[in-house]
Amino acid sequence: MDRINWCFSIRKGLKVVEPNEEIALSYLGEAEKTLSKIKDLIEENDFVWASVRIYYCAYYSLYSFLQRIGVKSENHDCSIELVKELLNKGFIGEIVSFKKGRIDSQYYLKTGQKEKLSGFYLKVKNFYLDFREIVESLTDEDIKDFRDKIDKLKGK
Repeated sequence: MDRINWCFSIRKGLKVVEPNEEIALSYLGEAEKTLSKIKDLIEENDFVWASVRIYYCAYYSLYSFLQRIGVKSENHDCSIELVKELLNKGFIGEIVSFKKGRIDSQYYLKTGQKEKLSGFYLKVKNFYLDFREIVESLTDEDIKDFRDKIDKLKGK
């Protein structure tokens, strides 16, 4: 069983639900709110919370897309894998770096965090803007196409 099928088979994994523009826009709002605090946290040398916010800004952005096309997930890795398959865009791989940065900051405090996180801040800002553009421009036909692609990934 491949990774996507496994994600659809687990209890808190991927589930196809009704597309929900309101929830999608709410997640974009959370991403924007989260993004707005990151620069200050870096300047205050609060690297743990800056890295957590960087990751969650990216995740909320990505998850807004899933909600918009009608996919629910409580498993971050599964969400990321599905979006990689659906969008096939290189920038989506950035979220893996953000996640690793969050883990490193929380559990393996290192030197040189300010420069690294400043770079991540610029990347996550673009990540958010890219997803906002995707989510806000989706048509009903686009959503149908993504849902058809999900069916194919699931092997229907």
